[in-house]
Amino acid sequence: MKQYNWGIIGPGKIAHKFAEGLRAVPSAHLCGVASTSRERAREFAAAYHAETLYDSYEELVRDPAIDVVYVATTNNSHFELARLCMEHGKACLCEKPLCLTLAQYDELHALSQKYNVFLMEALWTRFLPSIQVIDDCIQQGKIGKIQNIMVDFGFEASPETLRLFLPELGGGALFDIGIYPLFLVLHLLGEPQKIEKQIQKTSQGVDIDNEIQFYYNSGAAATMAVSFMRKLPCTAIIQGSEGRIEMRRMWHCPCEIYAYENSGARETITPEYCGNGYNYEIEEVHKCLLEGRRESEKLPFSFSRLLGQYIAVLKE
Repeated sequence: MKQYNWGIIGPGKIAHKFAEGLRAVPSAHLCGVASTSRERAREFAAAYHAETLYDSYEELVRDPAIDVVYVATTNNSHFELARLCMEHGKACLCEKPLCLTLAQYDELHALSQKYNVFLMEALWTRFLPSIQVIDDCIQQGKIGKIQNIMVDFGFEASPETLRLFLPELGGGALFDIGIYPLFLVLHLLGEPQKIEKQIQKTSQGVDIDNEIQFYYNSGAAATMAVSFMRKLPCTAIIQGSEGRIEMRRMWHCPCEIYAYENSGARETITPEYCGNGYNYEIEEVHKCLLEGRRESEKLPFSFSRLLGQYIAVLKE
């Protein structure tokens, strides 16, 4: 079995979840970690048995022992660090949002092609078995033609969580959590023909509460709620002409799924999960590297850019 040595940049909260996911993948090995805080890196390395502490991000990407880098820093630094990986020929899995502007997306794509190196956004939900179950149900016609999608993600964010509210750190509900409902709607229905939105922003221009409607020429529609101000159900309901699918709280994580026929009959279709869910995106990266790909077929760069495009439109 081919083993891939991972380096982690930014040992924060989400990196801990990712490191747990690495443990569930036999072909993955945590080789090293880099942080702006030596002490935080040391504690992280001890917790997950990383072999090497790096004094800088540059030192990590220059290490020939590292095969692939996971970037888990604040949103504003994703582009720069992904670019650093590209320029040093390191495969990169970068937390969402991959970039904050479309120009950044285009530059990273060009670098990936120039250096022939793998790059993927770490939108872990895309690779969960639940999404495959949803795709299969729809393709098999279990709920007929999609008529409406209602999906939300919201919580009451603490003012102490500064990164969520600071524009210089890429703050805002759309960047941080809105990407999940947008992913589901664009994945299932594609690009809309009409958009309506109600966006509440702070005095610094950071979005904190969003109501979004997408409309399609087919007659389908999607309603998304994304908020740092409200505790929302965090569920997804996909209504079709012959029934509906419900993804229970928290829908973007491993969750319970039910399919209802118009008669009211219910079918439990929840898949079996292994690991904490982050292992599935890790396995996708390994598969792509083994096949010599620069990007994932399940989450191609073009789709990540599409997400970025619609976030930009909604933030206008």
